[in-house]
Amino acid sequence: MVYIDEILILNFIIDYILLLTTSKILKIQTKKYRLFLSCLIGELSLITLFISLNNILLLIIKLITCALMILISFGYNDIKTVIKNIIYFYIINFFLGGSLYYFKIEALIKYEYYLLLIPLIIHIYEYFTYNLKNIFSLKYKVTVYLNNGKILYLNGFMDTGNNLIEPYNNRKVIIINKKLNENFYLVPYKTIDNSSLIKCFNPKKVYIDGIGERNDISIGIIDKKFIGYNCLLNYKLLEE
Repeated sequence: MVYIDEILILNFIIDYILLLTTSKILKIQTKKYRLFLSCLIGELSLITLFISLNNILLLIIKLITCALMILISFGYNDIKTVIKNIIYFYIINFFLGGSLYYFKIEALIKYEYYLLLIPLIIHIYEYFTYNLKNIFSLKYKVTVYLNNGKILYLNGFMDTGNNLIEPYNNRKVIIINKKLNENFYLVPYKTIDNSSLIKCFNPKKVYIDGIGERNDISIGIIDKKFIGYNCLLNYKLLEE
C-alpha cells in the first residue's frame, strides 16, 4: 500500500533537489523559501495520480505546474529566460529525476526508509551538478571578425585536448569547419598516432563571451562535422 504522506515527502525532496541543481547550473541566486514554496506548488501535480485524465490534459497540467515552479523559484525577467530555465529544469529532471521517479510512483515502503536514501540522493545531486556544470561551462559564444569585414557568430566548445600553438607568431589555434576565402598558411600539428598540416588564417580579432577580445588567435579550418557546436576553442585561452 502506498501512503499519501510518503509520496508527498519524497516528491518534495526530489523537487527541491531538482530546483537547487537548476539554480546551481544556471548560476541563479535565489532564496530557499522560494524553493520551498515552489516545491509546495509541485505537490499539486500529485493530484494527477488520483484522477483519470487524458494524455493531452495531463501534459498541460504538468507544463503549467512546471512553469509556476520556475517562476516562483527564479522570478520573471523575460519569456526567453523563463523558457530556458524550464528547458534546463527538464534536462536535469531527465538525468537526475528519472531514476528517482520510480521510487516516487512505485513506493512500497514507509517514508522512514526514504530518509535512508537522502545521502544517496545528495551524492547523485552533487555528481550531476558537477558534471553538468562542467559541460555547460565549456560552451562559449564566439564572434569572429574577418579581414573582409564579415562577422561570424559561432557556438564554441572549450576542447581540453586542443592546445595547438602556431609556431610562427605563437598564436593560439581555434578550429572551425566553415569554408572561407582568406589568406591561409599551413600549421603543423600532431595527434597520438598522426602528424599533419592544418590550414590557418589570422582574423582581425575574436571575441569570446566570458573571456573577452583576443588578438592572439589563429583560426584553423578542417572538413569535419561537429555536433552541438561549430568551433573548437583552445584550452590555453583559459590559462591567462
